[in-house]
Amino acid sequence: MSASVTDVAHVWEPPSGSGPVILALHGRVGSEQDLVSAAQLIAPGAGVLAPRGLEPQPPGWAWFAHRAIGVPVDASFDGRLAELVAWLEAAAVAYGIVVPMTALGFSNGGMMAGALVATRPELVDAAILMASGYRLPDHITARGGLAGHRVLIAGGADDPFHTAAMMDAGVTAYTKAGADVVALRYPGVGHTITREQALDAAAWLTAPAPGNTV
Repeated sequence: MSASVTDVAHVWEPPSGSGPVILALHGRVGSEQDLVSAAQLIAPGAGVLAPRGLEPQPPGWAWFAHRAIGVPVDASFDGRLAELVAWLEAAAVAYGIVVPMTALGFSNGGMMAGALVATRPELVDAAILMASGYRLPDHITARGGLAGHRVLIAGGADDPFHTAAMMDAGVTAYTKAGADVVALRYPGVGHTITREQALDAAAWLTAPAPGNTV
């Protein structure tokens, strides 16, 4: 599947020098602007590539259609994943991005971030999942790309859309798939990204700690 960088609305902030690039994937009903500042806080000096979701979800966009929170429509998920991969390959060429990238995903965007690692680890080899540690579809996890790759799952203890049970199931599934998972839960936090979470993600990105902490 061929694509052009102009096919998808996006934000591109080049890195300082030859630094890394963070792929920022917003949540449902969001837009390409949503995670730029969070990505810059997590990785100062890194480039930020923030595309707009491919699935219209008024008043914004999403990455795929879903049957319930954390439960995608498989045909939509697979199709949009393939479209995003093709676009990322085009963007890497257009902007001279050295891959693999680290993906930052919030909510709906976090499932797509995890799927990129599971299926195309040479393109995206690590994921920061904010309020989005949902279990991936089994056929995506079965692709094997998560093995040996780092995944940070951060969730608010009071999040009604990414509940403790959902997060626990996701941590278990990512770990069984061979990912190096670090899980952080934040008391009193809902469905959002806080400064504390971003700073913890920055510390994980530069010096990841082994094992799981929930």
